[in-house]
Amino acid sequence: MNKLFSSLLLVALLAAGCKKDDPEAGLPPATHEGKNTGGCLINGERFVAAEYGGSLLSNPIPALRGGFSFDSIYTIDLNGQMNGKNTTVSLFFRSQKVGTYLLNKNTGYYPQTSDLYALNHAVLYSDNAVEVYGTDVQHIGQVVLEYANVQKGISAGTFEFTAVNQSNPNKTVTITSGRFDRKQ
Repeated sequence: MNKLFSSLLLVALLAAGCKKDDPEAGLPPATHEGKNTGGCLINGERFVAAEYGGSLLSNPIPALRGGFSFDSIYTIDLNGQMNGKNTTVSLFFRSQKVGTYLLNKNTGYYPQTSDLYALNHAVLYSDNAVEVYGTDVQHIGQVVLEYANVQKGISAGTFEFTAVNQSNPNKTVTITSGRFDRKQ
């Protein structure tokens, strides 16, 4: 009996030792409290929004920017650094109500395109916008706004999308397990 127990224990320990780290383990939890947190997996690699930059003459780039604006749109930028590059995941959709927003149209990207003309979309800017990936009719995704309190300025949700490089249509990125919890 002791040999059987020892063998089972050894197998369990070996299996636990072989388990790979879960990339989602380091992402902030999906909360709805205005904690100003966000993150996602970019091609399977963990990206957590974090303040960066700044100097004596300039403020740092905040981890999250955006929220409710113009009484009819919602924008949010998750800023941080990944693999030594400044990175921004930007979401834009034409509502401030709880719901699912599909990212599946050809459109200009906000703020380069006026908010009057931009349709729902997501963009990944990498290396200070040297690389720009965006959703379109073939590279799609969705944002689920799970909580929206315009009066308190709190919003929270999840997102996922595939985006194509604007300079090289053979390059794409896949964003999964995205979440944000924003207080303006």
